[in-house]
Amino acid sequence: MKELSLEEYRALWKKSIDDPEGFWLPISRELKWIRGPSRALSYISPSSYTWFPGGRINIAENSLRCGDKIAITWYGEEEGPRKISYNQLRDMTLRIANGLRDLKSGDRVMIYMPMIPEAGAAMLASSWLGLIHSVVFSGFGVGALRTRIEDAKPSVIITSEYTVRRGKRIPLKEIAEEAVKGTNVKLITLGRGSIPFERENLDPYPSRSEDPLFILYTSGTTGKPKGVVHNVGSYSVWAYAHVRWLFNLQEGAFLSTSDIGWINGHSYSLYGSLLNGGNVVWYEGAPDFPSYERLWEIMEKERVKFLWTAPTLVRLLMKNGEIKGSYDLKLKIVVTAGELLGSDAYDWLVRNTNAEKVFEVWGQTENSGYIASSGGEILGLLPIKKGSVGLPLPSIDVSVVDEEGNPLPPGKPGYVIVKSPSPAFMTTLWNDRERYLAYYKKFGYYNTGDFGYIDEDGYLYILGRSDDVIKVAGHRIGVAEVEESCHIPEVAEVAAVDVPDQLKGSRIIIYVVPKEGVKDVTLLREKVKENLRQRMGPIADVKDVMVVSKLPHTRTGKVLRRLLREAYMGNISGDVSTIEDESALEEIKKAIKGDYS
Repeated sequence: MKELSLEEYRALWKKSIDDPEGFWLPISRELKWIRGPSRALSYISPSSYTWFPGGRINIAENSLRCGDKIAITWYGEEEGPRKISYNQLRDMTLRIANGLRDLKSGDRVMIYMPMIPEAGAAMLASSWLGLIHSVVFSGFGVGALRTRIEDAKPSVIITSEYTVRRGKRIPLKEIAEEAVKGTNVKLITLGRGSIPFERENLDPYPSRSEDPLFILYTSGTTGKPKGVVHNVGSYSVWAYAHVRWLFNLQEGAFLSTSDIGWINGHSYSLYGSLLNGGNVVWYEGAPDFPSYERLWEIMEKERVKFLWTAPTLVRLLMKNGEIKGSYDLKLKIVVTAGELLGSDAYDWLVRNTNAEKVFEVWGQTENSGYIASSGGEILGLLPIKKGSVGLPLPSIDVSVVDEEGNPLPPGKPGYVIVKSPSPAFMTTLWNDRERYLAYYKKFGYYNTGDFGYIDEDGYLYILGRSDDVIKVAGHRIGVAEVEESCHIPEVAEVAAVDVPDQLKGSRIIIYVVPKEGVKDVTLLREKVKENLRQRMGPIADVKDVMVVSKLPHTRTGKVLRRLLREAYMGNISGDVSTIEDESALEEIKKAIKGDYS
């Protein structure tokens, strides 16, 4: 596997910052343009710039160029494989496009479907016609779907009869029918292996580089979800380039556990993989059902070389201990993203995948996926530092600053900002330009909303969301440091928040999920407190330890610490539509009342 020195990487990164024309134009030309761009970047300000102006491109056409090679390999909880070639996926795309042909460029198509190949074809069909797609996670109910319909105002919603989770059918079509009541939105239902339209050889629409490609809703801290907009030209080039840097998809299958309802599903389960001619393995259902070794069975059968997954899934599997089966895995690279992994989960992943390289990456919906890593197979692997998300990718100029925007020295935690334009980034928020500009208001550059630090080698460490930073007696403590200090052998997952305290201003509340078989809750709570006290000293003043069977996660795997804080204080507010399992809130309420039964 290709290794890269820090000096070599810094030279590459510096060129991308100093000379975006010389760096990005050659990369863009590796894709097929209907009309090539006149330049790489037209820059106005940190919040306003256009990538590849004058260019016209169709991302779906670029994604469907590999003939009879397998594009998507699908598995369900107890079904599969179903293998779809690039030619077959192209045929599915054109058939769905025929059903949408009466729409005009810029119209919105909402996709409310499970992880089945027809869902990917629906996204590609929208892109083929120059439409704007907005994928809504199939785990959402009527209310969340309706909110997104009211904001995006789609002409059409594409759905399926059902999805399957833990052996049960969830009626998606019925949910969609309820959500569109009283609107003029047309509903199209696609079956599994069944598309109700004939194929027409429609020409791919010549989208302008600056045209919106998709709207993807992400939850805000409070208020309504934000409709993140990515443009055709910038997203096409970034999705192609940064996935290529990470994985050599010509070497074998790539298993992405990311649902298409999230940015990682867009970039890794579909567009980025197909633009690089990969065979991406999709999974529909609960990844620990019917067995917590289900993904290991699939990885062995498909000879998976690359795995992209979330720390939440790793911790879910950790609750059952080590993987007990004997699997012949040949993994080259395992990557996690979406939440901090932690040392216990990292070690578990290393032991149980036997991959050549395991590391964390960092990014957001707003920037297309990941924007920092320890290199990649094509780019070259940098030394991996446990606990770090690596170095900023080319075109990503990261700085850590204090409250006033002053740069902080290595090792000093602060606000993580991005000072450079990059094709990774969103261009606006749908119907909410002011909210978009708010990202740039505090520091004059893009405020990621994360809290972290950079070490002397330039490696980035994310300590949590800046609004999740724990403040005790005037001290600011990174949530990651507190949570890491609470990990003991009996604990599978930890989340820490601070709550107001009359005497000290605020104190720490710890939520822990025990591993299977742990029975003595009282002893567990005391051991967690003692471990934290020993590792961090008296500054880590714990008010209480709550033992729960699950934490509230978003569908992308992030812990909703805001809900943990508000639940303890008895006042849950804001958007909760992204919560993965609503029963987690009931668990928390019971624990707060002292009910550990």
